[in-house]
Amino acid sequence: RWANHINVRVTLKVTPGMSVDGSCGNANNDQADDSKEAIVARIGARIPVDELLFRQPAEVSGTPPQQKTIADCELHKREHAMSLCRAKEPNAAGVLLDACVFDVCFAGDQYAAQDAI
Repeated sequence: RWANHINVRVTLKVTPGMSVDGSCGNANNDQADDSKEAIVARIGARIPVDELLFRQPAEVSGTPPQQKTIADCELHKREHAMSLCRAKEPNAAGVLLDACVFDVCFAGDQYAAQDAI
């Protein structure tokens, strides 16, 4: 997940032979390879200027954000997040459950419902 983000749902009709990749992933129906690290490894950290959706690139300043993991979430918050995520999506497991727990820990309870979509 990106530290500075907006919530949008992107729908893309992928046709055979079509190559897609970017901040939303690579449209191969494998969420495991759509992590921030995997995307940056494939396409780099920034979109080339000639491929930007908007005319002007966003100004990025300051120190790079510190990477956080689930281990950085206080135990009581992590337990609360796990309970909330399991209640919203009982069949979630693995990276999907971890992503929900991470989002709830660092962004708030509302992300449990959004991750369950």
